[in-house]
Amino acid sequence: MSSQTPVFIINPIAGAKKVNSKKLIEEFLSNNKLMGIIETTTEKNHGKTLTKKYFEEGFRHFVAVGGDGTVNEVASQLINTEAYFSIIPLGSGNGLARTLKIPMNPNEALDKVFNGKKSVMDIGLINDLPFFCTAGVGFDAHCAKQFATGNHSRGLWNYIKVILSGYFSYQTNQSIFCEQPKEYFSVTFANANQFGNNAYIAPDAVLDDNQLDCTIIEKHPKWYGMVMGYLLMSGKIRQSSYVEYYRGTEFSLRHNEKILMHIDGDYVEPFSDNIIAQTLPHALKLII
Repeated sequence: MSSQTPVFIINPIAGAKKVNSKKLIEEFLSNNKLMGIIETTTEKNHGKTLTKKYFEEGFRHFVAVGGDGTVNEVASQLINTEAYFSIIPLGSGNGLARTLKIPMNPNEALDKVFNGKKSVMDIGLINDLPFFCTAGVGFDAHCAKQFATGNHSRGLWNYIKVILSGYFSYQTNQSIFCEQPKEYFSVTFANANQFGNNAYIAPDAVLDDNQLDCTIIEKHPKWYGMVMGYLLMSGKIRQSSYVEYYRGTEFSLRHNEKILMHIDGDYVEPFSDNIIAQTLPHALKLII
C-alpha cells in the first residue's frame, strides 16, 4: 500500500439510519479493484487515536465515515499537515459535507474519495479547540448537552423534540461581545454555512475565505420561534430583526461564569468564562 491509500475511519453509531458502512466500502473497493484500510471506532475519541496511529505510520489520506463529530475527530489530527481529508457523510446532519457539496449517496461520495479534486479549507478554533463546521454558546450548546445526555435516538426529528422541549424555558445570557455588552439567546461561530440538515445559521460563510462568520440570535418573543425556524431553514436568518451577523478573523465573548460550549454538534463542559474564536486559514487539505 502507498502513503495515499485511504484510511476509512467509521463511526458505527452515526446517523439515524444505520448503514453497514464497512460492507459498503469493502464492496466498493472490490468492485473497483481499489485499495483501502477500514477501521471502526469503539468509543468517543477513538477516531483521533486511529488517525494519529496511521499518520505516524506514513499514511496521508484519511476518510471520516460518519457525521460532523466523526469529521472533527479525524480532521483535528490533520491540521497543518501534508495529509488529505475526505468525508463519507453518514451522520444525522452532515453540515460540513453539505457545505462542501459532497454527495449524500455513500457510493457517490466514495467515488469522490478516489476521483475528487484536491482543495483546501480554513478551520475554526474556539479556545484553541478546533471546529470545522460550527461552534458556539447559548441555546444550541444547551440542546447539544440535552441530546447527548438524555435517552434520545439520533436523527433530525429527535433533535427537534429536544429543541422544542427546552425552547420556551431557556433564558438569555449576559456577556461582553468584542468589548460591548450583549444579551443573547445563542452565539454561533461558523466556518461552514450550516449546522446540518440545511439549517443555514451562517448563509454567507465560505470555507476558504480566511474568515469566520458569527451569528448572534438576540432575545426575542417566544412566539417568534416559528419564524426563526423558517428563516434558518430558508437561508434567510440575516433578515430577522433579532439577529446580528458579523464576519472577521477573531471574536471574543466574556461572561461572569464558566459557560457551556458546543463544537461541531457535541457539547463541551464549561472550563472558561472567556471565549476566543478565531480562524486558521487554509489549514486542512481536502479531496472532495
